[in-house]
Amino acid sequence: MFRAMFWGLWYHLGSIAFGSFIIAVITMIRVVFEYFAQQYEAANKENIVMKAVFCCIRCVLYCLDKYIKFITKNAYIQIALQSGNFCSSAWMSFYLMVRHAGRFGSASIIGWIMMMLGKGTIMALSGFFTILMITYSFPLVQQPFLPAILIALVAYVVGSLFLSIFSFSCTTIMHCFLLDEDTGGS
Repeated sequence: MFRAMFWGLWYHLGSIAFGSFIIAVITMIRVVFEYFAQQYEAANKENIVMKAVFCCIRCVLYCLDKYIKFITKNAYIQIALQSGNFCSSAWMSFYLMVRHAGRFGSASIIGWIMMMLGKGTIMALSGFFTILMITYSFPLVQQPFLPAILIALVAYVVGSLFLSIFSFSCTTIMHCFLLDEDTGGS
């Protein structure tokens, strides 16, 4: 494990930094745009045309941000699988997803459903067990629902963090399977 960590840091730290830099640049563009848009809207509240233009630009920047994060995630997977640099790994992952768009699409929909079911189950069980614990351990508490809602929200955050690892692993397994299939299992 330490050898893998050393190789990852020694050989791929630049790729990780470059992917993070691209995400940071897009995020900074969005932040700067929002600052100027709010300044303009504060000065000119009645200009409907500019509000529509700002709305369209926000949509484009949001889509660009999501696209860059998606490509970066898949590029990181290709970096781990084939030990390439960021740009070539991003191209390889993009073409792999284009060649197998149906499989990636269906896997992402199924993964999203499983993530929502997992998060919902974690939240519901945490809230339910909190209500049970408060009801039986502290019978003087009249309203156990407020702590249960707070615990359910914390459980959602924790469940989201853990299930994001599950999602990343599923995407990695999909990449491995499709790469193996494309190379003929060699």
